[in-house]
Amino acid sequence: MQQEKIGIFDSGIGGLSILKVLLQSCYTDFVYVADTAYLPYGEKSPEVLIERGHVVTQLFLQQGITTIVVACHTSSATTLPTLQKAYPHVTFIDMLFPTITAACNITKNNSIGVFATAATIKSGVHKTLLHRLKPDITVIEQACPLLVPLIENEHSTEQEINRTLQDYLTPIMRAKADTLILGCTHYAFLKERIKELAPYLQLVCADQEAALRFTSAPEANKKRVTFLVSGDKAIFKHKSEKKLLQDFDYSFESF
Repeated sequence: MQQEKIGIFDSGIGGLSILKVLLQSCYTDFVYVADTAYLPYGEKSPEVLIERGHVVTQLFLQQGITTIVVACHTSSATTLPTLQKAYPHVTFIDMLFPTITAACNITKNNSIGVFATAATIKSGVHKTLLHRLKPDITVIEQACPLLVPLIENEHSTEQEINRTLQDYLTPIMRAKADTLILGCTHYAFLKERIKELAPYLQLVCADQEAALRFTSAPEANKKRVTFLVSGDKAIFKHKSEKKLLQDFDYSFESF
């Protein structure tokens, strides 16, 4: 029996890293909301993010969806408690806490780095939750405001990306962290580059944890994904088709 549709939302293509995993592990269809008109979320105020959270949740409810994967860590850090209180009948799947738990289990020297957006770092959510799980842990937080624009921009060069990553990695490496949380779904697309620049770091990313939350599906099942885009639909379609090279039916709509 097919499961209820699952909703996934993000400010842009970052949540595609989660969708890609769930397409392999879930016997269901999906609705993916890309709020690209407000990209990047990491530079928005909590008030704006809460307002967008309500807009997106209402959009899912109109589609009959009550299971929502909050792929965006910035949204999880700033809006999730508000949304959970406002919509008690909705199941919000938070991808932020599973990465924090995984990092605590992986680290050998109790020193963990965090890459995240400026808004997520400002919220202090990683440091708070990491210390709650392991009070003696050392947390090195690094805001990475340039990464999402670089990932979203198809014309970003390898040199630009590597130089920016090196700048952000330097404080993490100086602190001798052995584990790095990629606290934004966009950053999953940079995992291989980060491994090349800092091969000793154990990377923890939401896409690695996502499949653990859902039931496996027969490989033969063909899913359907409806993409709802607030910004330029054609641009998002082009980007997503390059990221998702899988056999599924899909459509793109504006909202």
